[in-house]
Amino acid sequence: MKIALMAAWNTSSGVAMHAEPLGKAFLEMGHELTVFSFLKNDYHGEGITADDEPFVIRCFGTRKNTNFLDPRPFINKDYQVLVVEDLGMLPIDPLSNIMPVIRKKAKVVHVVHENRPFEQSIFYKIDFDKIIYFDRRQDFIKRAYPDALFIPFPCYKVRHQDQKETRKKLNLPLDKKIVCSFGHRSYQPYLLSLPKGLRDDTVLLQVIPNDLEMLEEFDPSDWMIIRREDVVTTEKFDDYLFASDAAIFHKFQIREHAVVSTTVYQGLGTMCPIFVPNHSDFFHNFTDEMIHYTDTVDLHLKLKEILEDENKKKELNQKAAKFVKKYSSEHIAGQFIKVFKEILGQSPP
Repeated sequence: MKIALMAAWNTSSGVAMHAEPLGKAFLEMGHELTVFSFLKNDYHGEGITADDEPFVIRCFGTRKNTNFLDPRPFINKDYQVLVVEDLGMLPIDPLSNIMPVIRKKAKVVHVVHENRPFEQSIFYKIDFDKIIYFDRRQDFIKRAYPDALFIPFPCYKVRHQDQKETRKKLNLPLDKKIVCSFGHRSYQPYLLSLPKGLRDDTVLLQVIPNDLEMLEEFDPSDWMIIRREDVVTTEKFDDYLFASDAAIFHKFQIREHAVVSTTVYQGLGTMCPIFVPNHSDFFHNFTDEMIHYTDTVDLHLKLKEILEDENKKKELNQKAAKFVKKYSSEHIAGQFIKVFKEILGQSPP
């Protein structure tokens, strides 16, 4: 099957976290893939996270900035299905103008990334062949599109990397446990100290953006390392988790119909124990695949427990691996392919 994706790609946005594992699974399944994505000077996300593959064409900008779209790749490339991700960020008017031409050769599917009902008429300009959403709290979409289909968010694969070699690569201590506090993509460096019982043999690694002020940097402790990154690339993201014995992803702002934590779907497959805040809307669909904390005292206790008990860590990793397998990109891509065949009128195998 010839599939085209119109989405963020190789950027640090949640949309890319959905599109990339899905698109790569299509390739592994033997399908042809074309990716239409944002221009490098007008894209969705904090930054570029990897070099583009040969099948990536950057030919449009964000709706709120340039609202630019080059119609030629959409018209000239050969594809049977076009998957449009996160309509709110896309140049909808230019896209709707060329949609009659696209429809002469392809079916069009929309993956909803919106976290609330569409308020502007622009969202209804395109008549999609299928609407897909990935969070049950997006059920509002059924009011306008009753046949919208729920397909879960895809996980990045289980992957492994030698911890000692990764620490050498990152110039991190080889003889201590490392707790990584991830501070990019709107995640906050919530933990600013370690319990005294861990400070002798554990390092708190703060991975933060260049524009974040952190007072601890001016009075450094020997048990804290602060790493500033302009953009955390896909490779660096994995490296930091492979080098760590635990990772904290703290995001707690309450938003109406908040969507999922796409970063956790990316990180879970590294088998690094992940700690997240309890009652946060971003982690509502995760249970015992990761560790939930209520406050810093609870976080201290649970960190100490997982760092000192290999059996608990092993048990946690088994549950994480089970989750990743259940929501693997291959499995989710298979559900998409089934939808594509249905709307193309093809018989299932």
